[in-house]
Formats: sequence, C-alpha cells, structure tokens
Amino acid sequence: MRRSRVKNTVTHAVLVVASLLAIFPLFWVALASFKNNRDVIDPVTQAFDFVPTAANYVSLFGTPAFVGSALTSVLITVISTLVVVALATLGGYAFARLRFPGRRLLALVMVIVQIIPGIVLIVPLYRLVSGIGLYDQWLPIAVIMAGLTLPFATWLMLAFFQNAPLEIEEAALVDGATRFQLFRHVLIPMVAPGMATAGIFTAIAVWNSFLIPVVLGQSNAETLTVYVAQFVTFQDVNWGPLCATAVLILAPIVLFVLSMQRSLVKGLTAGSLK
Repeated sequence: MRRSRVKNTVTHAVLVVASLLAIFPLFWVALASFKNNRDVIDPVTQAFDFVPTAANYVSLFGTPAFVGSALTSVLITVISTLVVVALATLGGYAFARLRFPGRRLLALVMVIVQIIPGIVLIVPLYRLVSGIGLYDQWLPIAVIMAGLTLPFATWLMLAFFQNAPLEIEEAALVDGATRFQLFRHVLIPMVAPGMATAGIFTAIAVWNSFLIPVVLGQSNAETLTVYVAQFVTFQDVNWGPLCATAVLILAPIVLFVLSMQRSLVKGLTAGSLK
C-alpha cells in the first residue's frame, strides 16, 4: 500500500510538472499581451513588475484589417468544417457499408493524399487559383483546406461506421426504413460523437493553417494567422500587438474545444470498452 501511494504521488507530481510546462508559454503570451513593448523586453526578474494595459487589444479591435482577418478566418473555418463533416460522414458510410468497384484503390489514394506535404501542392494550387481568377478570395482557400483535411476525417468516420452494429441497420430495413431514413434516424445518432470529433480536428487544422492562406490570400482573404505575421519585421518585433493577436487566435478555438469536450472524449474512446 505504501509503495502504491508513493507511486501515485510521483505520477501526479510528474503530471503536474508536465502540465505547468505546457501551460506556461500560453500564460507568458497572455501576460505579455497586457504589456507595452518596453515592459515585454524587461529582464525576467521584472516580469510581473508592470502596469497592465489593454491598449494592444483596443488598437487591434480598432483596426479594420484585424476585424476583416478575424471574419475571414471564422468564415473559412466554419465553411470548411461543415463541408468536411458532411462529406466525411457520407464517405465513411460508403466505405464501411457499400461495395463498389475501386473502393480499396480510392481508400489508398486518400491515404497517399493525406501524407503528401502541403508545401508540395503550393505551386500547382497557386497557378490553378490564379488561372481561374480567384486569387485573394476566401472561397478557394476554404475549398482547398476542406480537401486537405477530408481524407483524415473520412478515415475517422469510416472507423465509427465499422463499429456501428450492423444488426441495428438490418432491423431498420426490415421495419421498412428507406436508405435515407436509415442513415438519418439510425446511423447519424450512433456516429454523432465521431462527427463531433472530425469537426473539432478539422476546425483546429483550418483555423491554425498558415501556408495555404499566406500563398493564396493577400488583403481580401487575409486570415488571422497571416495577419499576425506582420508584427515580425527585419527591424524589430512588435511584441505587444503580436501577443494580443496570438491570444485572440487561441481563445476561440480553445473555447470551441472546451464546449465540445464531452463529444470529443466520447469520440476518442468509442469502442474502447466494446
């Protein structure tokens, strides 16, 4: 019993230290967002010796470029997430339940697309988007981000549909349910945690994306991750607005994940106690 108690104490101590190490950079950025540039570069010993100011946040919300970038990020993330969840749910069901020619080949292609680095696709995507006259528009960025995240979400939904009891579907068909009614009223409630999990991971990936938006967007389709880069120049780093923007980028996605935490846990642990 004493050995078990010591082991639990050591385990909890390690977890606490690891949690503090993970949270400390976020705390430091949040703290710096309430400082001016002079206070940010003060020695570490004077890290808490400053007068808090909200000037960095006030200046950001008073800047039309920041507001436009925030709206663009929200729009791209919402559209991409909805498209990915809808298509991944349909695709996962098709791969799990339907038998059609080329099913395994198509699944293999999705895996290959998933492992291709995004930077390899930059030049072809830029030439394609520019060629059709949609450069610096939010729509192609949303479509491309949805396409890049769709394979992972489809594989995730495939696993959920495979874990769904086939007997329930057969019972619904025997009772006279159509294929649409079966999918809408029987399968969707069973794989809802998987849809939430796919949506969370998709939203995080799209919201934090930088490479695609910085190449395909400029002023009309500038996202927050691209906007924040302007505070780092060859001359200096504007730390105050930089940290304030970083906090505003982090806060919405953290709140979203926390609000979906229960569904995320259900999705990640589905089938573990089967």
